[in-house]
Amino acid sequence: MKLRKSLGQNFLHDAVFLEKIYKSFGISSKSEVIEIGAGDGALTQLIVEQAKDTLAYEIDKRFASKLAKNFEKKAFQVECTDFLSANLKKVKFSNPIIVGNLPYNVSSQIILKIVESNLNFKSCIFLIQKELANRFVPKNKSTKISIQSKIFTKIEKLFDIPPEAFNPEPKVFSTLIKIVPNKRYEKFHNSYPALKKILSICFQNPRKQIKHALKQMELDEKVYSFDNVLRAEDLEINHYFEILKYYENKI
Repeated sequence: MKLRKSLGQNFLHDAVFLEKIYKSFGISSKSEVIEIGAGDGALTQLIVEQAKDTLAYEIDKRFASKLAKNFEKKAFQVECTDFLSANLKKVKFSNPIIVGNLPYNVSSQIILKIVESNLNFKSCIFLIQKELANRFVPKNKSTKISIQSKIFTKIEKLFDIPPEAFNPEPKVFSTLIKIVPNKRYEKFHNSYPALKKILSICFQNPRKQIKHALKQMELDEKVYSFDNVLRAEDLEINHYFEILKYYENKI
């Protein structure tokens, strides 16, 4: 079956890495699992043998039909739809493990859709491009998506996977990440839309000093614990909460 580059179809075929990834899921006989981008079913095969119930999202009708046929005798269902357009409120699982080898071109959108939703989940384990993983979990600097995701979750990098483990081979390394809910900043959840606007403004020109973004929001005259000559990437999450406080008072 010919793979479609437009759908970001790079399927993992290395048996060693498949097993290593599966073990990272932590699936038991009581687990309800959601798999995003099930593709050829290489991971699905391992999941359905252990999980209590599995829901797969697969946008490609050819693979969705194959999955339905291959696992018709298992506690398994497949939704042939784009996960980004899926209504997560209709998900009946109470505390699922969400997994997937995500298409590179929409990985960040998928992850943010989940973390920004009210969906209860136990954990998410995703295979994504290494560069994107480094943006979600930066070493010393902040990124817009690292702040966005940190409001709701904690993300860690598990291990890297080389291009030759896939078919066709991508030009870059991949990284397996684990996401778990984090209530540390729960009191800011209702203010998230405003914080998201602030982050968009601050990271619009990431090389400029933060004082320019503050001036754009008419907040440059306020007193902060950080130096306004720093860049957006130099600020930590608590610094953005400072800006948020002034921003919400203004509006």
